[in-house]
Amino acid sequence: MSRDSPITLDTQVEILKAIADPVRLDLLKRIAAVPEMACTDLVEQSHVAKSTVSYHMKSLRIAGLIEVRKEGRNFHYTFRPDAMKHLMSVLGEIGPQ
Repeated sequence: MSRDSPITLDTQVEILKAIADPVRLDLLKRIAAVPEMACTDLVEQSHVAKSTVSYHMKSLRIAGLIEVRKEGRNFHYTFRPDAMKHLMSVLGEIGPQ
């Protein structure tokens, strides 16, 4: 999902699936709390194996909730609040107006 593309129903579902997992939600909250987080810091803070973090980061990236920057052998994650804000707007439209 690019920053300028409209969020589709499929993307909304991917975001909801991504944040429905407790480990992914915890990782996303940790990333969102700082401007950028290195994978090594995320592994250390979350007490989750590096392979598990990598697995969950792929889902968050596909859902458009994070950006990944590679520097040498290290990965750095950044939260994308625009995807979450749009989803919240769409969810706010559900129900009586």
